[in-house]
Amino acid sequence: MYENEQELRLRVYTDDDWPQVRKKTLCSEKIEFAQTSFPIVFDYKGMERDDRPGKKKTDRVEIYTARVQRIINMPRARTVRNRYFYFIVDDCSLERSFRDSKIPDMFYKIQVMNGRGGKMDMTFEHLPADEEGIGFLLLLNLLLSGALTLLLFYRLASSIGGDVHVAVVIVMAACACNGLSALCELVHRQSFSSNGVGSFSADCLSSHFEALSDSMVSLILLSIGAGWTLPADVVGGGLGKDAVVGKLFQGVKNPAGSLLDLISSRGGSGDIKGGLVAFAIIAVHAGLAQWGRTFDDDFDTYHALEHPPGRALMMLRFALGLVFVTGVGTVRSGGRCPPSLMSFLTRFALVGLSYFASLPGVSMFIGSALPYHLRHQALHWGASMVQACSLLSLTWLFIGNENSSAYHRLSKVGKSKEGDMTADLSSQANIGSAGSARPTMWRFGKTKIRLD
Repeated sequence: MYENEQELRLRVYTDDDWPQVRKKTLCSEKIEFAQTSFPIVFDYKGMERDDRPGKKKTDRVEIYTARVQRIINMPRARTVRNRYFYFIVDDCSLERSFRDSKIPDMFYKIQVMNGRGGKMDMTFEHLPADEEGIGFLLLLNLLLSGALTLLLFYRLASSIGGDVHVAVVIVMAACACNGLSALCELVHRQSFSSNGVGSFSADCLSSHFEALSDSMVSLILLSIGAGWTLPADVVGGGLGKDAVVGKLFQGVKNPAGSLLDLISSRGGSGDIKGGLVAFAIIAVHAGLAQWGRTFDDDFDTYHALEHPPGRALMMLRFALGLVFVTGVGTVRSGGRCPPSLMSFLTRFALVGLSYFASLPGVSMFIGSALPYHLRHQALHWGASMVQACSLLSLTWLFIGNENSSAYHRLSKVGKSKEGDMTADLSSQANIGSAGSARPTMWRFGKTKIRLD
């Protein structure tokens, strides 16, 4: 047992005083900087099996326990910033009595909870204060993404036995991934609120589903901006078939067909640029999401600017935005693009550019204008609004009727296409081989998924 508990204390230090505490050598000097201290008094619990290393299974030992439960108030400060607390168990009498050898083995568990409400009705929970309101936001994301997924699935189901464009499938997958990201984060939050640890797997899946949704939205915007789903005579040559920009956009004009070409040929095809571009966009987003988890694994920080992967994601968005605008300009300047479509492409370029640039802009504004403890909430709301607007816009773009815009009147997405240029999944030996045409359709039974 602990022989003399009179000076045994749990002391709390703040990050303001911690550097001074570390400089001091004596316990009596260190405790002068403690914000508060609480006595530790042990109570006899009984005899239990001694499971310490080196002990036999039959050895038994006396167990004494103590419980210290206190409310710690935030210290007043001139500036609002993130703060750190340090918990130390000490006994300054040991400096005078030299009883170190008589101190029994001590094991402790510290649990810090966030207090909400006033002094009379205060409640405590594991969720940190900067997660307040995020649960409601995630629920909204889940409901919106689920509704869009069901809407697109209804469009897909109504086409069974006919044909549907692969763009509808990709946007539906992006909506589903966004919803799954919100669902996994809700599971993690619920687990965290009960045990203070959460579910690492659910939080990790949330980050990767979010990254996958982002990459698919980016891929669709780049593809549409490069003229995918528009007739060849409308897209035309643009800046020239052999121009550098023209060669660059050959990689994003048909992402689904390009990926199929790359996979089926096992990299042996002479025309795999598109598949590599599509795969690289998805892989980079996934890599940044996983890299970000090495900096903070408590809650999703995929878009945070506080760490290098978050800043790399913002730079990637800027770069993809420039590529997107260049692609739209290429389509507008080539072929026989009708004036009405030019007007639509101008608005589409502004909307797409706002998607690529808004998140970096929002992140930089939040990082510079808001105090640290408000950034997590604001960034979550900003990123969610950007993603929700993009998914709503793409859903409208691919399920709207021909009277919705000039794009809908010319796009191949809402039009049936008959012909024999199909690629049956049961016989893909020639798909993507050198000199062969890229597949324009996948066939699942009687249903055709068009890739043009």
